[in-house]
Amino acid sequence: MIRLGRTVGVFFLAVLGMACSGGPEATKVASSAPPPDDTVVARYADTTLTLAELDSAFVDAAGGPQAAADSSLRAYRAFLDRYLHFRLKVRAARDAGLDTLPRIRREVHDYRQERARPQLLRTEVYAPLARTLYERRTQAVDVSHILIRPASSSDTLAAYREARAIADSVGRGVPFGDLALRNSDAPAARTEGRRGYRGRLGYLQAGDIVEPFEDRMYAVPPGGTSDIFRTKFGYHILKVHDRRPAAQPVELAHILRRPQGDSAASRRRLDSLRTEIRDGPLSFAAAAREYSQDRQSASKGGALGEVTPRALPPPLRKTVATLDSAGAVSGIVQTRFGYHLLKLIDRSERPSFDEAYSDLKNRLVGRPRAEQRTAAFARTVRAEVGATADTARLLTIARAGSVDSLARPLLTHADTLSGAARPAATLGDSVYTVDQMAHHLMQTDGGAQTTVAGLIESFLNEKALQYAATRRAQTDPALRREVQEYRNGTLLFHYMQDSVWTAAARDTAGLRKTYRQNRTQYQFPERVRTLVLRTPADSVLRPYATRYERDSSITAVLDAAATDSLVSTDTVYVTNRSADVYRSVRAAVDGEAIGPLPHGEEWLFLIRDARLPPRPMRFEEARRRVVQDHQDRLERRVLRRLRARYAAEAFPERLRPPVSDAPTAP
Repeated sequence: MIRLGRTVGVFFLAVLGMACSGGPEATKVASSAPPPDDTVVARYADTTLTLAELDSAFVDAAGGPQAAADSSLRAYRAFLDRYLHFRLKVRAARDAGLDTLPRIRREVHDYRQERARPQLLRTEVYAPLARTLYERRTQAVDVSHILIRPASSSDTLAAYREARAIADSVGRGVPFGDLALRNSDAPAARTEGRRGYRGRLGYLQAGDIVEPFEDRMYAVPPGGTSDIFRTKFGYHILKVHDRRPAAQPVELAHILRRPQGDSAASRRRLDSLRTEIRDGPLSFAAAAREYSQDRQSASKGGALGEVTPRALPPPLRKTVATLDSAGAVSGIVQTRFGYHLLKLIDRSERPSFDEAYSDLKNRLVGRPRAEQRTAAFARTVRAEVGATADTARLLTIARAGSVDSLARPLLTHADTLSGAARPAATLGDSVYTVDQMAHHLMQTDGGAQTTVAGLIESFLNEKALQYAATRRAQTDPALRREVQEYRNGTLLFHYMQDSVWTAAARDTAGLRKTYRQNRTQYQFPERVRTLVLRTPADSVLRPYATRYERDSSITAVLDAAATDSLVSTDTVYVTNRSADVYRSVRAAVDGEAIGPLPHGEEWLFLIRDARLPPRPMRFEEARRRVVQDHQDRLERRVLRRLRARYAAEAFPERLRPPVSDAPTAP
């Protein structure tokens, strides 16, 4: 089955709108008394088409209100015919029952989910979480922690008791760092020089750590310690040392000199460069290109791009904080890499929430907090509309003793037992079978380790999200209209495919008749047959140019190219309508080579083979054009039949010139 996706929308516009602009004409002069929006401009069967509906469709097809207003009245009247024909085809598709076909219902359902689900998840999941991140990320928190890992998943009580004893020691005033050094199971707690030594993690921001840790980090005041809390890593106690405003990204450049023997000489050289830069004879970029020993940035005038200050080595971070304006140059700063001069190019302003949303969402996708909120929302929907699961039937078919058993046997047993097609779960008015649940299990990451209870939860949550997305698409006017347009486009596509395109392609007698009646139109113009070699780089083509210049043998060139994976060859028939890169061969002589020539992201080498005079096309050569012409004939015949069947009438005289404030349909 073809998955139409967004191509239906493109097809819809192609049918309706590609000729919206008709050029200037006298009929663009506005009427002194324009007709009202409820003026009927066409009717068919039991349906009328109003001027307001036509305006809305015309604006969409033209590409916006201004483009519609720039179109001529003649184009608007032509659009009326095209739009009426579109409506007739959709009506015929509905009357033929195409909208009830399972494949079309599935396509529309999938499209509805594709459009509504991201909006639903933004509203219910990502936007609230992103808003919390956005507000919290105004501050960075200096924090330490102690981690106690349970010895096993079933032995957590001992770990909690150990954490409780440590918390009591903190309360009695034992230094937090000493306790972390002796007791923490965090990998870096006892590794001097690493982040996390003695429990000290330094400054963190929202989105850097798991949600329970983050919640305590922002809730505990400076100098305070948290309660004992659990994450997937184990039990934690954290201590907050300080909070400060989070630094925004900065754009920096630097000059680096690495000490080589005499470090004082490196400092003197940088100091001399700073003086020249400050007094004006030398620009920072020029000095970086000539003197910086950071090869990666030197070629770019020392530019490091946009960096987050907390990602810099501490000496550079402190120095950046002192640069008060764009263009300021620092004094000499020493790091483990050498000696630096820094230049502040710019400081970023904090983006608005909408500007930051995409980045914030990327921090959330796939994270436990987003998955947990999604599951919580799904459970809310389940409680609202009602959900059930036939646990006994699932256990029987899975041959499992309890809901904690693996559901994996469903994949092998579901299709062999009579109960597989019977109901196993419900959500609202929808009923689902064991087969459907087994299919869901097969598509679930980690499905082989999913328990029966986990399958029930996962399946019902997924159906709840689908239900909520469908409800949103039905209640949101813009989404409802978008899905309706997609449904109509899908019906139109399948109707045309069944009644015109496939019929025309299979009508051999009709194609032969069309070919005979229009034989004079199927002609090859004068052409130049040309061998084309294509490569990603001109250097690859030069050996071929040299070989051809020496041997003048197309066969030798083709043989060599056949074993070269970087070269592709084809034959192009060049006419006066061919792309500019090929036209040079028309002025060449047979056997002449041209190139290498650049063409987009590739290079071409052209060898003119021979001039071919004009001649009639044989049927097989003209087949594509013949099929198109025959389809056009069949479509005109279908439209005449539909206009008669539905007693269709159009009233172009009732139209007035398009206006820039044409409404959009609700």
